[in-house]
Amino acid sequence: MKKFESYKEQVNYSVESMVLFNKYTEVSENWFEYVPETLTDENVYQWYAVDIWQENEETERLGIFYDEDLELYILPVTHWGTPWEGVPAVDFSESVEG
Repeated sequence: MKKFESYKEQVNYSVESMVLFNKYTEVSENWFEYVPETLTDENVYQWYAVDIWQENEETERLGIFYDEDLELYILPVTHWGTPWEGVPAVDFSESVEG
């Protein structure tokens, strides 16, 4: 498992491009079926539609998931107001498994 110093470094490693998509939960009727269990509309501050290099352990750690209805990968962001280089790397895969 690769070690990251910041959330920005972690995102840059896995994401090729991204577009802010804060209306995601309004556009996707079944969004709750795709989002990792630990994430809800209440604890996600921003949603991004992303292109990823490849689906792997690192995208899982970021909480990136695939919405089959929209045919898009989605990155949920759970922090607000802090530049991404100041946010520690996240690991949503641990909370999903445990």
